[in-house]
Amino acid sequence: MGLAASSSKGYRAQGHACPNVIKCYPSKTYTKFPVDKVKGQGEIIEILNILPNYSVQNSGVVDIWWTFCQFFPNNDGIIFSTSTPFQVFHGSVWRKVSPMPCGKVTQYNLKTGKCGTVPQTTCEGFPKLQINPNGVRFTTLSTSSIIEQSVLYSPMAPTVQRAHDPTFTHYRDYSTSSDGNYHAILAKTAASVYALYIFGSSSVLHADAVIKIRDLYPNISPLSAPHTEIENVKWSPDNRHIAVGFSKGHLIVIDWRRNQRVCDVFQDIILECELCGPGSFDFDARSQHCIMFVAANDMILYRINTDEKRMLCHSDDLGSFVDCLRYSYDSHCIVAALFNLKIKVLDADELCPLFEIDLTVTCSDFEDISVKLGSAAPNVTCLSLTTTGEQVAIACWDRKIRILQLPKVFNLQCLCKFVILSLVQPSKIGRLPLPHLLKDYLYSLPFNP
Repeated sequence: MGLAASSSKGYRAQGHACPNVIKCYPSKTYTKFPVDKVKGQGEIIEILNILPNYSVQNSGVVDIWWTFCQFFPNNDGIIFSTSTPFQVFHGSVWRKVSPMPCGKVTQYNLKTGKCGTVPQTTCEGFPKLQINPNGVRFTTLSTSSIIEQSVLYSPMAPTVQRAHDPTFTHYRDYSTSSDGNYHAILAKTAASVYALYIFGSSSVLHADAVIKIRDLYPNISPLSAPHTEIENVKWSPDNRHIAVGFSKGHLIVIDWRRNQRVCDVFQDIILECELCGPGSFDFDARSQHCIMFVAANDMILYRINTDEKRMLCHSDDLGSFVDCLRYSYDSHCIVAALFNLKIKVLDADELCPLFEIDLTVTCSDFEDISVKLGSAAPNVTCLSLTTTGEQVAIACWDRKIRILQLPKVFNLQCLCKFVILSLVQPSKIGRLPLPHLLKDYLYSLPFNP
């Protein structure tokens, strides 16, 4: 176990079982979800309105609010979100509703009940924000750059345009690596091809790697205007592989350091199917990079090995398409938001169902998007889990973020873990008189090569 500390950049821990893995953490101890808000399993905890002080009446026609949300790293009492309203034509043409505020960033403090819009911050492109794992800065997506700003806003610390390059035409999606060092940006170039650019977090113009998707995957290309293609970029736990999901149904994996093709999931492993949606996949954080969970349009969830290009197991029919899903490290489960307004929790190894929440019962105000647009848009646009995996926040098409209580499935070791994290700063975990593998566990680092 190695550890490097920096007061301005958080703390970086290196794994013992998997020494190739380095993760970044905020400098403060873990803050748990507010105890007074914890409910019974399956119950709704709170409903947060996007831009709560802004009236949407008489502001144009809005078909869907595409919303992104994220719990703060190491603090389950804070949520950041951003959202943009769209009008959808025939399911293929998405147009922003310009009279309304697009891409404003809002911070919610669940303990105090306070919320507010972060000044001078907006997502000019498709709404996407990500808090750096160090907890110091967060980034938002622009059409030609990613905008970086301090979490604690100060007029004396203006925003910074990172990874700005005027030679591309359009940034589509991005993701920050778990060590906080790199941004992976998917762009549509002037030649109407996809390219993946890897920028060091401190760089502005120089890319560490430039990968033309067409060279590795000739069948992947952007849709021609005026169609709208939605993408989702995710890093593997060891920051070696990058996976990109497309709303057209493709899912590809790239080894960015070697500029190599790893896997086209629906050509090499899951045949005769497509990806449910751009957010319906995730990496297994117990493995360095090769194990993934993928929801296909046959309404089945698969656990696959991308290195060996084989399927490990699959679920029964889920009964609906998956809007988005996330893996929970400490609960060892998958949380999936289904298009039929259900939240399903499945065991991560066997993919058998553990728990289910029916949103039509729990959230009586939730209107099915299919009544309005058919299957042109998802009911849940984003899903975020607390550090413990006990609560889930779902960003919904109707301008709301709903927080729900999931089952508590912790063993004694896991309970002890979060007590320790709430008392010991990340920089001091390495000094504890514990075996190296237990320190890996405290840092939620992979333990399978």
